[in-house]
Amino acid sequence: MSRTGLLLELSREHHTSLVMARDARRTSKSDDPAILAAALRSIEAHWHALLAEHFEREERLIQIIVDELDPEAVARIISEHAELRLLARGPCILEPAARLQRFGNLLGTHVRYEERTFFPQLQSHSRFAGGNAPADSDAR
Repeated sequence: MSRTGLLLELSREHHTSLVMARDARRTSKSDDPAILAAALRSIEAHWHALLAEHFEREERLIQIIVDELDPEAVARIISEHAELRLLARGPCILEPAARLQRFGNLLGTHVRYEERTFFPQLQSHSRFAGGNAPADSDAR
């Protein structure tokens, strides 16, 4: 299903996140603390440059029709956003390699779930069908 409206923009941003997820998984195999630290800085920069606002926009779209969506799907999205926020920003109890591995695995799985399962649910809703995204006052 082709994406429309705000979902199209969010879907395009997913590609960048999939690249980041792949890179995090690859880098997690390094034994070099400097390489691991640089990768974590890159993830934090990606968070500030894209993910923070991306998650906010997705969560606003969800709130528009939350009562009409699968509650388990909504809970999954919100829960994964929360964990990704923790992994992407600041201190974390995980060692750097484990943090990168978890971040990469979760982000990749999360994006694929949204693209394959959740976005089709959103887009099939009458508020999003036919390219009619909610007004900016509703979604931004």
